[in-house]
Amino acid sequence: MPDSAIYLQKDLAKVDVVVHKDVICADTVISLTAIAVIDVTEKSVFSESKTVKSDESEVFTQFSFEVPSADADQYLLTLVAKAQGCGESDQEKLVLPVFSTAKNLVNLVIVWHNHQPPNYTPDGRFFADYPFKWVWYNLFEPYVSGGPYYVHALIYRKFPKVKTTVHLSPSLLAQWMMGMERGYVLESGDVVSATDRRIELVRHTLEEYKSLVSQGTIEVMSSVYAHTILGYILYKFDMVEVVRDELEMGLQITKNAIGLKPYGVWTPEMAWHNRLVEIYSDLGIEYTVLCGKSHFARALGNKNSIYEPYEAIYNGKSLRILFRDQVLSDLIGFRNNFATRVEALKAALDTMLQIMSRRGFVTIALDGENWMIFSKYPKNTYPFFEQLYKYINVLQEKGFVKSMTGHEASELCKDGCKRIFYIPINSWVNGFHKWDGELDEQRYMWMEVEKAYHRLKLYKHVFGNSDKNIREAYWALYHAIDSDYWWTEFWNPRAIKMWLSEMHKALDRALSHL
Repeated sequence: MPDSAIYLQKDLAKVDVVVHKDVICADTVISLTAIAVIDVTEKSVFSESKTVKSDESEVFTQFSFEVPSADADQYLLTLVAKAQGCGESDQEKLVLPVFSTAKNLVNLVIVWHNHQPPNYTPDGRFFADYPFKWVWYNLFEPYVSGGPYYVHALIYRKFPKVKTTVHLSPSLLAQWMMGMERGYVLESGDVVSATDRRIELVRHTLEEYKSLVSQGTIEVMSSVYAHTILGYILYKFDMVEVVRDELEMGLQITKNAIGLKPYGVWTPEMAWHNRLVEIYSDLGIEYTVLCGKSHFARALGNKNSIYEPYEAIYNGKSLRILFRDQVLSDLIGFRNNFATRVEALKAALDTMLQIMSRRGFVTIALDGENWMIFSKYPKNTYPFFEQLYKYINVLQEKGFVKSMTGHEASELCKDGCKRIFYIPINSWVNGFHKWDGELDEQRYMWMEVEKAYHRLKLYKHVFGNSDKNIREAYWALYHAIDSDYWWTEFWNPRAIKMWLSEMHKALDRALSHL
């Protein structure tokens, strides 16, 4: 593994070679050869062999050499590592670019979407403890202790110059604050107090995020309170006031928890409707992130490619849009089953090289926790994560990459961005079938939502929006339409019915006061 994905001429290159031995023996001969490929000419510029004595199954050594100068702006450096021992031999080859001078090739925006649905019942008991578990649960040992939410903060702290944008959903933040204030009780009866060491780590993690924001290392995005599929409910039910009110609530929770008004919002499931331009703009939001594949391809306006920010226009209002590279995002999000640490490190290098091959303004956006949690080998996602940020940090120091927050990227539009006048109603999965269409019961439950919503609108007309029971009915509705409950593989009709029932109870109370 090289210490950089791109080199400058005369750099001191350090290359780690790790060998896995299926058969245990004492001596392993490891060699490294570096070949400069300039035009069609190949020249060996470094070669060294070492005998490593170890009866461990994994042996390691490092080689270092000066990257040679050449009469060329750019050439390729081929690294060939060989290992011999235990009667076996193997080799691997790697090709890296070398430049004569640094040039900014990529402006990089990384957005991590961290979210937990409301995992509590109307009476305040928790039916799942994931908001807390994924802070403290030791998923990545022996590399590091803690869960993904905590480990993300550790990575940001370790590489403070790599700017990152982090969505902490308001429902996640709210549940952290519930636990910090009074602990929590599970439906099983188990009690976790506010002074429990696990809650203390939640408190420490939130303080870390706040500190990282104040230092300019990360930017925190907000969203609606839960994880509502906004484009769908606007298209199907015209729930404009639901989106607006729930977003106002989410923004306030983020401001209370982090201490700053957010610039950008995450659009849950990237479920888009053009009316969101108007709603977001009215509430002072600068930008959101959408999908290059599902949204940009059929968007209408002055388009070039996804590798630049855009300004969406609707009904006289504007919103800046960052379109993510779905291939790169999915590479991290779904191709992460690293059986060994070495596989993880190699994947980090491959990912970095693919990022650098894009050129221009590159946005990567994906779940922050799920790519780690759902890997077949969760522990090995940590060395991938760490190595990827290490490469970004090195290339930024060399001048090849500039990491940016979402706000900094959207600010590029101050000097003028291309304008888009239509973005298709769509989600990141290219439709809404995962929440309405794959299960017959999904369709039935949306009919129940529609009936409850019509009743709510009628009662709101009678009692007014400020009525306590009307507000409680809306609160219940936010929960009932959280997309996590509706996703086919996590289908949770119990939670939906529970919160719809709570909604009807609130409306019944309003009626009883007449």
